[in-house]
Amino acid sequence: MFNVRAVFRQAAIVGAALAAGFSSAATLTVTVANVTEEAGQIRISVYDEETWLDRERQVARQFVLADGAGVAASFELPPGTYAVAVLHDVNDNGRMDYRLMRVPKEPYGLSNGVVPKFGPPKFADCAFAVADEDMAITIELRD
Repeated sequence: MFNVRAVFRQAAIVGAALAAGFSSAATLTVTVANVTEEAGQIRISVYDEETWLDRERQVARQFVLADGAGVAASFELPPGTYAVAVLHDVNDNGRMDYRLMRVPKEPYGLSNGVVPKFGPPKFADCAFAVADEDMAITIELRD
């Protein structure tokens, strides 16, 4: 389904980067560790506070085929505060599958190594700042 709000949001981000000049954009490289299966896709999503964990809206995302080893993806981002969520969509159905009591059934990982105790994680716990310099983070998948 075509999401007009997402298109306008992406256009605003690109417009802001162009207005500020490309020198203020940074490359965020996300390495995903502990990929133990060769099935499905690794879904890497970058969020800001407004879009946090919204399946329909992200600042950026990439899907990488799982190969049983670590994978990486790079994103060009303007300076700001972001959080990353990674899902190993083993059965490739486009969503997180759950066990009883909404316990994740598929491997996932969050920036800052956050492991939620009850319910979804908070943006503030997973958030990190991106300045105008390139940076790299590693997210380890958990079962």
